[in-house]
Amino acid sequence: MKKLILIALPIVGMTLFGCENYKEQAAQLTRERDSLVSLNVAGTQTIDEFITTLTDVENSLGKITEKQNSIAMTADRNPEAARNSRERLNAQIEEINRMMQENKDKVEQLTKKLKGANGSAAKFQKMVKSLQEQLTQKEQELALLNEKLAGLNVELATLKTNFDSLSTTNQNQATVIADQTTKIHTAYYTVGNYKSLRDKQVLSKKGGVLGLGKKATVVPAIKNDNFTKIDYTQISTIPVNSKKVELVTTHPDGSYKIEKNNDLVSDILITDPEKFWSASKYLVVLTK
Repeated sequence: MKKLILIALPIVGMTLFGCENYKEQAAQLTRERDSLVSLNVAGTQTIDEFITTLTDVENSLGKITEKQNSIAMTADRNPEAARNSRERLNAQIEEINRMMQENKDKVEQLTKKLKGANGSAAKFQKMVKSLQEQLTQKEQELALLNEKLAGLNVELATLKTNFDSLSTTNQNQATVIADQTTKIHTAYYTVGNYKSLRDKQVLSKKGGVLGLGKKATVVPAIKNDNFTKIDYTQISTIPVNSKKVELVTTHPDGSYKIEKNNDLVSDILITDPEKFWSASKYLVVLTK
């Protein structure tokens, strides 16, 4: 009986050990199964995400093409309308740029995920590469469209510049003409007795014998500050208010009158301005 018990003990021990080993193997199989299921779900999600993103980008490229063709047709058929609708065209271009940037970001994200994916995702690499090529081609097409639109803008800017330049030229010419006219019509006069005009360095006396018979003459270097500046087309009356006057400067007869009020010479009235100022643009009236 003791022998039977001794024999049975090893068998029971082996049975217990085998049971524990089985449980461990079963648990390992369960973990592997769960891991495979998880991988399969993750893989399915990744594939679905790739497909969704690829579809979105392709649809977006199709919409961009429609907008691009619309802009190109407007520019080709009616450039003037395109110039007049620049705000609307610029809004469409901004929308295209936004969509292009979104597509670039999506493709870039796909590329990064593909680099970290296993071999089962390799088939998507060709599809992503094709999208990248489409994006590159679309950028080239948009660059040509931008050049066309830029050509319209440059043409418009050139017309505006030419118009501004013409306006500026006309304005400059008008200013020059006005300045020249003002200069032509500018004259200077001064009225006073000899002492005051001498002090102003307008008159001096020369000639005569032994200090007698000297005549008041205009100094060679005349200073405009000592005169009253006028536009002789606007001013025709020179106030005098003196008993006797003498025009020291030369002015043709018949181009002016001496106006009197009782015993005083009140004014010098210039009746023919062009003739009066033709000999000299300076009028010096010596009162006595």
